[in-house]
Amino acid sequence: MKKTFAIILTIAILLSMVACSNTTTTSENSSNQTEITTTISEEPTTEPSESTTSPTTAPVEELATFKKNATIPETVLFEENGVKISATALNYGNYSVDLDLLIENNSEKELSFISGSVGYSCNSVNGYMINDGYLNCDVAAGKKAYDTISFDYDALMLYGIYEIADIEIGFDISDDSYEHIYTGPCQLKSSAYDTYNYTENTYQTSITKPAVMEAFEYTVNHFTYEASYDVAGIQLLSACVIENQDSEIMLLLELENTTDTMISICTSDIALNGMKVCDSTWSSDTISPHKYGIIDVKLTSVLDEEFWSVYGIEEVANIDIALHQNDSEGNKITEPQLIKISIPNAIETFDAEGTEVYNNNGIRIVAKEIVDDSSEYSDDIYVLLFAENHSGNTIKIEDVYNSLSVNGFMTNFSCPAMEIEDGERGILEIQLWGYSLEDNKIQSASDITEVEVSFEIKEGRNVIDTATIKIIPQ
Repeated sequence: MKKTFAIILTIAILLSMVACSNTTTTSENSSNQTEITTTISEEPTTEPSESTTSPTTAPVEELATFKKNATIPETVLFEENGVKISATALNYGNYSVDLDLLIENNSEKELSFISGSVGYSCNSVNGYMINDGYLNCDVAAGKKAYDTISFDYDALMLYGIYEIADIEIGFDISDDSYEHIYTGPCQLKSSAYDTYNYTENTYQTSITKPAVMEAFEYTVNHFTYEASYDVAGIQLLSACVIENQDSEIMLLLELENTTDTMISICTSDIALNGMKVCDSTWSSDTISPHKYGIIDVKLTSVLDEEFWSVYGIEEVANIDIALHQNDSEGNKITEPQLIKISIPNAIETFDAEGTEVYNNNGIRIVAKEIVDDSSEYSDDIYVLLFAENHSGNTIKIEDVYNSLSVNGFMTNFSCPAMEIEDGERGILEIQLWGYSLEDNKIQSASDITEVEVSFEIKEGRNVIDTATIKIIPQ
């Protein structure tokens, strides 16, 4: 069976690491956001009974095969303003089910047809939003074109989908003047539609099934069915932390859109073990009306896994993440609501030590390390800092434009701002851009003798202090 890394990341990933003896307690969150705590329960264990017979291990159930007998009638998905899109057939290949389309452009303009892109994706199969089914097709005025949208079997089976009952596809149709028509979801029903059981939550059944975990080489370390987010018709049904064979970690949030409108779910304000690692919006995923969506947050990308040891994270004990909703036009329709996920028996660890470079008004900044990017494709270097706020107020720390130098030379860089509540802690990550370092004859972190940068510390819009700090590698 084909097991592509991209497909595994669609649904899988998480790591249970060795506990560290350096423990701390989680600080209280004084945010105005509503805070809900989800406790993830581990599977119950049973003590083995006394017996002289060696225990036997039950064989793992084999992974079911994808059913390849559902068919479709030729169906018009969209017809408007001289444009007609028809689904003509379902074909089953070795690795994917392919939907054949006929696109007719009887308008007077050349048109581009896109589906399943980052900019516009509302594709679903059997009620689950799918990050698959890409199409990019240009059709001249008065012409026709055949094209195909493919859905990978692996991606479908990770959602517990083993046959096609229905497909919904949305198209972004644009002309040379960048005028767009968004079709919204266009539904196609197969011959399996009338007998398909839509009441079964196939994702929950599949994600924890041993045969699926073995086939796709991941493990589920923690899972909860407890709903802890129910806002404006969007409900959180489950939360899951998983690990793939490369020790990458992912949080999966299963949500249901019970409304009659398309909603985008945005994640932000992510903290690991009580330490904020992302201040801004991290992801945005669309869920069509009355559909399920699996929001995947790769924790080892939110904070690069090579930096975990620098900040003392040895296992994930607590995850904070905020959710808010946008409408189809990108307008925010709900305020962020914080979800706190606590993993039983995991020990919360972080390392607050380092070289102190700023300490004033209850705000402390320490320098951790200067490290090379581990990727063979990048020459960037990272300056890693840690901040604590005991000022009594919410603060934001952001760099002063054009204020950074390395070894006395001005250097291009990026540093996301970080908002930290009173009693909270967070990271500051300065990314030194490789091309600029190269111009200054700096090839690695070992060549750096001094980094100087200025930060503005704000309460709301008011700057309460400007800190110019020097970081000298030890």
